[in-house]
Amino acid sequence: MTLRMRGIAMLLGVLCAGSALAGGNPLVVQMNTLATKASPGETVMWQVTNTSDEAVLVLRWETPLYGLSRSLFDVRMKGREVPYVDATVHWGHPEAKDFIRIEPGQTLSAEVNLAASYAMSKAGRYEISYDAQLSYLLGEAEKGGHVEDLGQWQMDSDTVGLYTTGRSSSYYENLGRPTGPIAFNKAAAYANCSSSQQSSVGTAHTSARSYAANSASYLNAGTVGPRYTTWFGSYNSSRYNTVRDHFNKIQNALDTKTTTYNCACDPAYQSAFAYVYSNQPYQIYLCGAFWAANNTGTDSRAGTIIHEQSHFTVNGGTRDYAYGQSAAKRLAQTNPKRAIQNADNHEYFAENTPAQN
Repeated sequence: MTLRMRGIAMLLGVLCAGSALAGGNPLVVQMNTLATKASPGETVMWQVTNTSDEAVLVLRWETPLYGLSRSLFDVRMKGREVPYVDATVHWGHPEAKDFIRIEPGQTLSAEVNLAASYAMSKAGRYEISYDAQLSYLLGEAEKGGHVEDLGQWQMDSDTVGLYTTGRSSSYYENLGRPTGPIAFNKAAAYANCSSSQQSSVGTAHTSARSYAANSASYLNAGTVGPRYTTWFGSYNSSRYNTVRDHFNKIQNALDTKTTTYNCACDPAYQSAFAYVYSNQPYQIYLCGAFWAANNTGTDSRAGTIIHEQSHFTVNGGTRDYAYGQSAAKRLAQTNPKRAIQNADNHEYFAENTPAQN
């Protein structure tokens, strides 16, 4: 079924006025399933075709071409949303190597096993649609190396039906469970971490507690200054209360719950900051970008902990609609409803660099 595209203003500096892409999104995405009542299954076929006359590069983790590292689909049963329970990965600022090149006229495809990532425990018919943002570069920009401002297309789809027999609840309960010995101290617990890693994480955990306390204090006072509007958009009492509730829960979790930090990062996510399973509080897997970051400040270790805590369903269940300060600010101005559910907006609000009132 062909997806309908909603164009978003193209922001890439190298995009010239005469480009074939200036008229709109050249990518056509199709999604199909062969699963029926008589022959149930778990997978959909996802395809993307470049209909333009020049190469387009799309950000790999915003497609299912290399598996899912965030929720890209809307999955429902009888109208009720089915939660995504697989790894939600906190990637860093993208580099040229993080993009997939799609040549003119080329089609790329992937079989996506939805039941492996969404809690499809009941047998029956599920309604599936694709609901994601695609960040892109033009082919010529590939030579530029460091990626700055990206173009973006917001994509949605018609719905396809998928019949499945369902997986056992225990399968989903065990996703993200830590393995290996766990060391405890007063602040946190550690799995597969060296003594030096434990020390670094302990410092970050303490700083994250300060971030959470400061954020909750700001919001509990009812303050609506540039700090709030920059990261969460125009004031609305319902949205404001949602953000306040998130930070009160995050502060409570960091102050009263035991967070387990697991230093055994999946090799597929090594370039990321961290990842969590939203239904497994409070387990946080730490990856390469986390160790390379400063303890506090923009995109810091402490900020990463706030980001990951916000993903847990018990703390608000945020998603990753946008990454990076520029994209997070843009999201706050264009779609505050999504900004209050975006993990990076929570992180940048907490880090507050440069400082705002």
